[in-house]
Amino acid sequence: MKQTVSAVFVLLAHTAAIAAQPANGDGPHALPFDGPMVQIDQFYIDVYEYPNVSGTPPTVNVTYGEAERLCAERKKRLCTEQEWQRAATGPENYPYGYGERFESGRCNTPLLQDGAWIGGRGLAPSGSFAQCSNSYGLHDMIGNAWEWTSTWYAQEKGWRIVRGGSFFHSANMARTEVRYGRYLDAKYRLDLIGFRCCRSTSLPTHPRP
Repeated sequence: MKQTVSAVFVLLAHTAAIAAQPANGDGPHALPFDGPMVQIDQFYIDVYEYPNVSGTPPTVNVTYGEAERLCAERKKRLCTEQEWQRAATGPENYPYGYGERFESGRCNTPLLQDGAWIGGRGLAPSGSFAQCSNSYGLHDMIGNAWEWTSTWYAQEKGWRIVRGGSFFHSANMARTEVRYGRYLDAKYRLDLIGFRCCRSTSLPTHPRP
């Protein structure tokens, strides 16, 4: 519990320094292709964090509205928290997606060494941690970058939920059941937060190879 609380304060401290920064250049733009998706129940979900391309860094430092628009340009949408949770845990309902126990170095989270968390390694291109995947074949649901969801954390305050943890936080924040949303309003952007897109099964999609 102590480590989890500390991680939350670290997130807030990091936020204070970066949250007001604009997106690089003219802002994010959609790429002219979809990338692979996986069907789970009544929805599809991208295999990688947006732009859903293996070997390409995830798009981060985007607001909720920008993420929503980029998904919509591909005839997709942001995943709900429930969809994200269903996808992240895999069919086995694992707390880390890939298994029951945290494995240091398997995903892009700080390393656990002698009981202490040792520095983040920075944002990595999608798929760089080849074993950071679950039985659905989804990559980087744990660590690398937090992911916006369409679900409210506190609707009256305009706060949305992010899931998945990041390269900056301990595995306590990367467990599949951890949710965060304080202060994450429509204008919020951070170099630790990206997203991935979902699509309802009523629309066609490109099957995962």
